[in-house]
Amino acid sequence: MSKFFNKFFKTTAVVALALSTVIMSAVTFYNRTMPSNFYVKEGSDFVLSQASAITGGKAINYEKTSFANKTKGTSEIVELKLLNFIPIKQTHIKVINDPTITPGGTPFGIKLFTKGVIVIDITNVQTDSGIACPAKLAGILKGDIVLTINNIEVSSNEEVADIIELSNGENLSVTLKRDNQTIKTMLKPAISNVDGKYKGGLWVRDSSAGIGTITYYLKDDLRFAGLGHGICDIDTGKIMPLNTGEVCEVSINSVLKGKAGTPGELRGSFISDECVGKLVLNNESGIFGTLSKSPNNFESVPIRLKQDIQKGPAKIICTLDETGPKEYAINIDKIDLNPKTMTKNMVITVTDSTLLSKTGGIVQGMSGSPILQNGSLVGAVTHVFVNNPTKGYGIFAENMVNFTEMLANSKSK
Repeated sequence: MSKFFNKFFKTTAVVALALSTVIMSAVTFYNRTMPSNFYVKEGSDFVLSQASAITGGKAINYEKTSFANKTKGTSEIVELKLLNFIPIKQTHIKVINDPTITPGGTPFGIKLFTKGVIVIDITNVQTDSGIACPAKLAGILKGDIVLTINNIEVSSNEEVADIIELSNGENLSVTLKRDNQTIKTMLKPAISNVDGKYKGGLWVRDSSAGIGTITYYLKDDLRFAGLGHGICDIDTGKIMPLNTGEVCEVSINSVLKGKAGTPGELRGSFISDECVGKLVLNNESGIFGTLSKSPNNFESVPIRLKQDIQKGPAKIICTLDETGPKEYAINIDKIDLNPKTMTKNMVITVTDSTLLSKTGGIVQGMSGSPILQNGSLVGAVTHVFVNNPTKGYGIFAENMVNFTEMLANSKSK
């Protein structure tokens, strides 16, 4: 009998240990992937069931707090729980109004000029004494943003070159921005034996231009958002710091069809040099600014918050030719609530036969194309799967609308 009990207790202990390991793994997983912030529309209650289904955690719940009668701006902290009693994490829920915005789908031209200049490469200088690299000796790295040289703000390649050439080889104080840090260093130019000019051994970039798609705009003051991701420097991959920027009208002339391994492209041209808007913000969630006229005459729609988005059929709006923006069918395959994922919140698949025949799926220039589901804006197209252009990523609409609201608040101050 004692052998039986010993075996029973050992088996029970092993099962208990395995169960506790599974539970702790689940708690760790959901603590990492469930958002620390949710929004709920004024007059509506917060429903977690869809959010739980998205992550596969159907047993996730929270101590019931009604938000249906709470006013805009009200916020509460609730405890998310596994199996109704194991704490996972606290999440912050805020009541917002029910904004209506107008879907875009119209292509636009972008001219962006940087705040400071981006170091895109470090290079050697051939001198009479041999090879020198002043920028490397100064600790300057590819991707750094040069803000000032000798306390003079610089915003163009020419300004940087002129200051260095006129230095007579004297030390120059340089202020850099690297990630979120401000760094000061000294750069001692070297004289080139090729052209007799002083050089710093660095290549810099001060502007960018391209074509994207407007995601949405507000009819009352024509604030808009587009792209769904930031404008990055092609060499460094870093988001370009915006100083000034312009929005220009473009026409789509042709489409380069995408195929596995080779992304396609909407090929267009600027209609004129006249700008029809200005850029105010460039960050990882897109570009934001104001327009001087409405890009279309679409009806305004509500936004759908991340916990309310469902896997299944949806539509995107994009422009492929001179006939203007049109709707095309897609499917939302996956929804990712991970708070660390800012732009790749959804996986989508193009299912529309017309769009597939013309583009092969998602192509460059479609970034920012609005995604709609059941008459609501849920997000925007951001990236294409290089090896499968029928698939791509999308950003949640609320991740973009937050920054549009910030622009309204800054204008009112």
